[in-house]
This record gives sequence, C-alpha cells and structure tokens, in this order.
Amino acid sequence: MEKEEQAMYMGIDVSKGYADFFLMDSRKNIVDQGFQLDDNVDGHQGLLMYLRKRSSAGVKIICGVESTGGYEQNWLTVLKKQKGQLPVEVYKVNPKGVKHQIESTLKRTITDSISAEGIAQYLANNYAQKRQDWHNSTFADDQVVAAQHCFRLIQGLIKQQTSRYNQLEKMLYQCFPELLTFCKYGIPQWMIRLLIRYPGRTPIRRAQITSIDGIKGISKAKAERIKALANTSVGTWSSPVQGRMVQILAEDIQHHQARIDGLKTFLTQTYTSADFEILKSIKGIGDWTSTALLMLIGSIDRFEGTDQIASFFGVNPKFKQSGDGKWGVHMSKQGSAAMRSILYIAATNVVMHDPYFKKLYHNYTSKGIKKKSVHGIIMHKLLRIIYGMLKSHTMFNYRIDETNQKETKNQSEKQISCTSRRYQKLNTEAPISRSNYKKRRAVLECQISESDISTASSSTTLLQK
Repeated sequence: MEKEEQAMYMGIDVSKGYADFFLMDSRKNIVDQGFQLDDNVDGHQGLLMYLRKRSSAGVKIICGVESTGGYEQNWLTVLKKQKGQLPVEVYKVNPKGVKHQIESTLKRTITDSISAEGIAQYLANNYAQKRQDWHNSTFADDQVVAAQHCFRLIQGLIKQQTSRYNQLEKMLYQCFPELLTFCKYGIPQWMIRLLIRYPGRTPIRRAQITSIDGIKGISKAKAERIKALANTSVGTWSSPVQGRMVQILAEDIQHHQARIDGLKTFLTQTYTSADFEILKSIKGIGDWTSTALLMLIGSIDRFEGTDQIASFFGVNPKFKQSGDGKWGVHMSKQGSAAMRSILYIAATNVVMHDPYFKKLYHNYTSKGIKKKSVHGIIMHKLLRIIYGMLKSHTMFNYRIDETNQKETKNQSEKQISCTSRRYQKLNTEAPISRSNYKKRRAVLECQISESDISTASSSTTLLQK
C-alpha cells in the first residue's frame, strides 16, 4: 500500500436514483463536505470529473459503496471501468460493519450524508485488514453474480408461494376443514389438483369416486375417505363464489410452482461447476442443493478457514463468557439468511440419507440436546465439511471428519491456553473458583504425564546406545 498521506477515502451512500458522497484523508480529516449526485449520465460524469481533479496530484482515492440490494450496482460499474485510467479503487462493504462504525461515534441523527461519512471512516479504519475481503466480494465472477441474482428471484417466488399456501389453508378451514388432516407436512400437490377440479366439499359430494381417484396421487381408498369426510363436513363456506376463490388460488399455486421448478432446472443446467460431483458425494445433497450451495459460497479461496466461512454465513455458535461462566449459546444467524435456509434443507436430507450424519444426529439427541439445536450443529458441521472438500477437491470421506474431531477434542481438553499463560507459570495457588481449579489441575496433570513419557523415552534411547 502507498503512504497513508497519499490516500483518500470516499464513502458513497446509495439511495434510489442518487447517492451521497463524503471524502476524507488518511488522517480522517474532512477533505470535502458531503455532496450529492444523481444516478444518471450527468451524475456519473460529474463523479468522474471530481475524481480526476482530486487524484491529479497522484493521490489514490479508495471508494466504498454500501450493499443496498442492487441500487449500488450502477455506481460500482462506473468506478470499476476506471481501473488503469484513474488511481481509484472501489469496494462493496458490509452494511453491518458501517452501522457499528456510525454507532461508535454516538451520532443521534442519521442522514444520508452522515452515512456516507460513516462509510469513509469504516474504509479508513479497516482498509489494511479488510481490503482482500472487500475485493473478493466486489470483483466476484460474473457467472456467479448472475446465478446469485437468479437464486434471489427463486427465493422471492418461494416466499410468495408460501403466502399463497397459507391463504389456501385458511380458506380450506372455512369450507372443508377435514381436508386439512392430510396436510400434516404442508398441502400436497394431489390436493391442489383435487381443488382445481372440485373446489370445496359440495363439488366433492357430487363427484363420483372413480372421478376422484382418477386424479394423480389419489388412490381409491383415499378417494373414498375424502368423499366420506365431505358428506359429514362441518365447514361453513359453501357458496359458488367461495368455491371459485379456492379454485383460482389452487390454479395459481400450481402455475407458480411450475415456474419455480422450471427456474431451478434452468439454473442447475446453466450454472456449471467442476465441484458439483464433489458435493453430491454426500448422500442427500442433490442437483439443486449443490447448485445453490456453490452459488452462495462463490470462490472458496475467499475464505481463510472453516471458522471464517461459518461466521460469514452465521452458523457459528455465539455465546458470552466471563470468568468461569459461559451462557447464551446459540447460532449467531449473521450474514446470508438464504445460505442458512439451504443448509437447513441440506442438513435435513443428509440426516435422512447419509449414515454418518444420521449417527451424529442420534449421538447428540441421545445426550438430551434439543432437536432444533442438533439441527444447527449439523448445519455447522456440514458447512465445515463442504469447505474442506472444496478446498482439497476431494470427495466426502467421513473418516477425515472423525480424525479432525479427535484432534479438536485433544486440543479442547487442555481448556486453558498455554499462550495466555506465557508470562506466568500455571499453578493452583491463586484464589480461583472450584471449576477453574479443576481445569488448571487437569492441565498440570497432563503436563506431568507428558513429561514422564518424554523422560522414559530419553532413558530408553540412552540404554539402547
């Protein structure tokens, strides 16, 4: 990096149709008061003229744009094109880091100009440490970025579909509540087809058994049961208008589901990666899940280790620790919620289909840990395993994870870091708590046994000589 005096930091707070700018030097002195430009040709040209003027003396300008869900893309593109023409760097930064930066200044009122200043301060404080992370996020592969946008579209359609299912369930409760006995795990597709043809208990009462069991997914026994439930239903809705509402909603759900499935298939076929087969070597992970995981992870090289990738996607354990106490242990849930939703589905599937993950699940539940917590543990472990597989380009091998578990267990058994005690020899003479005494005693006993083994080994060597 160049000398600090030769760098300036520009914060860009993007809004719909315009952006606010704030420029400060490396010593965090204000170079120029905040100003505003529109997101059009004139605004872009004005920004480039301003940057040329400020960088004419050989000063590098480091720009930061906060992620806003797409509104920042035009400004990013304009600044990226200046690479090699102007001494300008541009990075997309995490809004959460900027938020904490602004909160640390104890500002009472937050405006667009103050937000731009907060971005500039965040850049100045973290440039040396975070530069590579920002670079990886800003300059991702175009194929990955396009696939991620398509994935977000699919996620949005799924949310809309969930809303439709909830609305249909409420309607069924009014017109034919007994039908919901078949919906323990959501409304099945055969019921959607049934409601399109016979929307409500009255049409079902009039229908023939042979017509009902002709619908895909409905057997003769199920058709007879549905018919019997319709004849004794306690539902209150029975008018043709209400039946038409059910029918339209069922048709909409069927059409919407076809669009979602079609987009998933298209994305799976379009987004190509050599790592597909690596992820699919875990039983329970199929084409769509592996596609989604690879898209959201992007380049595996942007993560330095398993702890970083787990923290980035918010599946790492979060807790508070003070003295001998540790409490509030739960999943951090920071970062991409979309990744956690895919990991939740993947964890459910691998527990069902892969013997190793099934064994892990039962081991944790047998210890009295709640199933919901165990599911989070499996999500965390699955992501760490996926990281190792992608990093080493190897298929899934449960023995590698078992070896890693043993090494981690041996390290955690020490409980007290030797590094933290480097300025004072560990002993049990301090006025410490009972639990801390036990930890120290265990470490000291372990050190004594290791010393005995080393002494015995040395004696054997001398005797052999």
